[in-house]
Amino acid sequence: MDRAQAVEALELLRRVVGQARDDTTLQNWGVIWMLHGLTNGLGFVGTNLLMWRGYDTPWAYVMLWGVILPVNMSSIFLLKSRPAGAWTFFESMIWLIWTTFVGAALLATAANFLLGFSLVQLGPVVAVLSSYAFAMMGGMMGKRWFLGAAVFAVAAVLMGAFPRWGFIILGVAWAIVQFAAGATLNAQRKRRLATGAEARLV
Repeated sequence: MDRAQAVEALELLRRVVGQARDDTTLQNWGVIWMLHGLTNGLGFVGTNLLMWRGYDTPWAYVMLWGVILPVNMSSIFLLKSRPAGAWTFFESMIWLIWTTFVGAALLATAANFLLGFSLVQLGPVVAVLSSYAFAMMGGMMGKRWFLGAAVFAVAAVLMGAFPRWGFIILGVAWAIVQFAAGATLNAQRKRRLATGAEARLV
């Protein structure tokens, strides 16, 4: 393969990847993420409120997140614009990153409880996992997603400095970052749909 062929092949690959990213934005992920920013933010604030009320056993927290996680999952299936057909690479990666994050957070929670650590000590760990998840999204979806990773990294430090307010800090970080990420995806979706409509009119 000579240089011209290599450049042509690279350009074709870029178009395919760009198309896959565009197709992913058409799946209503923006709306889903804005909703999840609200539910996750409220969930972490609720966790802090339960902690302030002195709940030491995990069951109150299990009940809280036992509502939030199914709501989040069901909203994905309800709001997906195309539930059938082949998944794009980007959509598969979104699922992989977030199911891995949820699984890691649940494992960290179980380990925290078994070790006899207080709930306060779990918060910064979840913030670091959140930062890692958004860094993975940054590697896949573009540099602006690294801003979310930076917000969660700062949140982890603040949670260590102000442990009594830790999960409220985390909840605010999730509400801001995930809602902003969702709004970005939703704006991309609208531009993509508008471009498609314009192309059909030409």
